[in-house]
Amino acid sequence: MSFDIEKMNKLPPEARFFDVNGLWYFPNPWVVRMLYPTPITPNQITFLSFIFGLLSAGFYVSGRSDALLWGALFLYGKVFLDNVDGNLSRVRGTSSRFGRFLDSLTDFAITVLVYIAISFYLVQTTGDAKFWFLGLFGLLVCFMQSTFFVFYLVSYTSRVGSYDKNRVDESITEQDQTAVESDESLKWDLRLQTLFVWVYGWQDRLVEKLDFISRKLARAPDTDEALREWYGDRCFLTAISPLCLCTNNVMLAVFSLLGEVELFLILLITVANFYWIGLLVWKICRQ
Repeated sequence: MSFDIEKMNKLPPEARFFDVNGLWYFPNPWVVRMLYPTPITPNQITFLSFIFGLLSAGFYVSGRSDALLWGALFLYGKVFLDNVDGNLSRVRGTSSRFGRFLDSLTDFAITVLVYIAISFYLVQTTGDAKFWFLGLFGLLVCFMQSTFFVFYLVSYTSRVGSYDKNRVDESITEQDQTAVESDESLKWDLRLQTLFVWVYGWQDRLVEKLDFISRKLARAPDTDEALREWYGDRCFLTAISPLCLCTNNVMLAVFSLLGEVELFLILLITVANFYWIGLLVWKICRQ
């Protein structure tokens, strides 16, 4: 099968929107092209991204004079590889629910470890225990912002019908149970899905509730046409794309190189929160 770069995308050309996250891994197509004919699998790339994330967290807590430099470099490496695995699987036509959950759970674990690590770094370098609160609150805010973006992205891709590995509601259904009963090879999909719901479910439910309230405030009817308009707003998707976990990690890496990890957390908790809340208000008013 010949290499088709178009298959990297989750969306067909006519349905795409400008995603800020694409700026952070612009060499991605060349890397995917090189990996395409090799025996390296997307799940192996996911595992390598996990190792990079562990190394990043390890350097942040190492106490070295260059801890921020190496923490930032390995964190960016994790972000880059985290995109390569999905693109490689789509180009090869091997995308799976297993890989979808493995990727998301890897993101969760590394994000928790990195935020704990930068909190430890700030406490270690300043002697001020308040940075534990700042860091852990930043972790919570980071998850909520990225879940907000993912909710609207998946709501859009599911309606376009171009990518079926993600669902807006990942709660385990009777259909999921039946699929495992008829195919034992899917049991690990279900196990990872169960873990996914455990770690991400509360965020998904909160954002879903927020979206429901927003649609009511906007007086948007629950008709198919109105829902397509609400979730098909590509201008809104572009505006909220900086809230993705990829951009969050890249910005943390940049501020680490500048030696301003504390400033990153402050901006994340204040400016970024006002930004996404303001965008939601703007969306409601436009509707």
